Amino acid sequence: MENIPELTVAQVAARLGEPDFHVFDNNGAGRSKRSHVPGAKNLNAHFIEASDLPADKDATLVYYCSGPG
Repeated sequence: MENIPELTVAQVAARLGEPDFHVFDNNGAGRSKRSHVPGAKNLNAHFIEASDLPADKDATLVYYCSGPG
């Protein structure tokens, strides 16, 4: 995936809790329960609706999962 910046764990940890920083866990429910980032919203990556995302178009969105993609 080109032109999508990657953040380190430390960079994400430093920004958790900021109002314009949103973290989304795209793991299945079972894996999400075992390795969930505090404050992350669990979403099915194949069925994301506009209502799942923040209204602020300038917000930073971070998606993570355990898969190779």
